[in-house]
Amino acid sequence: ERMLEVQQHRGPDARGVVDLGEQGILGHNRLSILDKRTAANQPFRSLDGRFSLVFNGEIYNYLELRTLLEYRYSFHTNSDTEVLLCAFQEWGVACLDRFIGMFAFAIWDHEANRLFAARDRFGVKPLYYSLENGRFCFASEIKTLWAAGVPKRPEERVWAGYLSYGTYGMPAETFWEGIQQLPGGHYLEYTAGELKVC
Repeated sequence: ERMLEVQQHRGPDARGVVDLGEQGILGHNRLSILDKRTAANQPFRSLDGRFSLVFNGEIYNYLELRTLLEYRYSFHTNSDTEVLLCAFQEWGVACLDRFIGMFAFAIWDHEANRLFAARDRFGVKPLYYSLENGRFCFASEIKTLWAAGVPKRPEERVWAGYLSYGTYGMPAETFWEGIQQLPGGHYLEYTAGELKVC
């Protein structure tokens, strides 16, 4: 709740939560653009109940992708959110090659207890995360991670590089110790305390 409250300005139209039991919680503040109905609210659940999605951004070619997927999926919204989730179900990680847009999203697999998250090629939409003491948190703003209890410790090496040379560190680094960003064009998988970034 604290995390969602800190990011209320990012999505004032709806707030949703999916409790994953011992595995964690997914939360989302929604800014309604394409389909304003409550059926398109997030976290968005697949029809078979296996996947839950939180998504920030826009898939520009979602209508074309929907046409490719309609033979197999019965769509219940007019949103790019539903198309994104169906594309992931159909093509797995290869769905990223088909998306034209700006996005950061995370999909929880309720059967495999695995998180998949990705960011658009140019890194337009942010995705920050922290993995400390076996606790994984992610959000689209760093202050949201602080609201979750991630310590606010400056990463002195990155600050020194910025103040001395105007550099921002490596693509995955931030100005805060213990907080990384998923680089543009990358994805991550998290399961059972193990994190893999590709």
